[in-house]
Amino acid sequence: MNHVNSHRLIKHGIVAMIVALIGGFMLTFSMLGGISLSPLPIFFGYEIPGTAQGWRILHLGMLMNGMMALLLGAVMRWLVVSDQQASRVAWGVIIAVWGNFCFYFFSMFGYNHGLSLGSNRLGEGNWAGAMAFIPAIIGAVTLLVALFILLRAKPRD
Repeated sequence: MNHVNSHRLIKHGIVAMIVALIGGFMLTFSMLGGISLSPLPIFFGYEIPGTAQGWRILHLGMLMNGMMALLLGAVMRWLVVSDQQASRVAWGVIIAVWGNFCFYFFSMFGYNHGLSLGSNRLGEGNWAGAMAFIPAIIGAVTLLVALFILLRAKPRD
């Protein structure tokens, strides 16, 4: 049923936004050079792994991915799609959301910024670059499939 897949997609969108907010805390802690419990006068000096720019990208990217999942989950209810198509849309978007998360997270540690499987002009390939690149490519393809299904769907009467 479309509502089951729509609901699944909406729930993943909400979780993605929670992850984005955690990423926002990580951005703050990265910029401060430690974990602050402000307004309480508690501060733990600790260098957060990754970069402030990487955490900013993860924070904003996952907010946008969460909104995309929420919106497409709602839109799916207004279109006529078969149960199989609804499932493909939901899983295609879900794979894209979490593939993008892998890209944002692991590219912070990839010398090549996760933009290719091997070395590129930005740096050498390493395990983190591969862990960023592979899920992102898979997610891009599954999202394209999901969007083409929705593009071809007729409006619900």
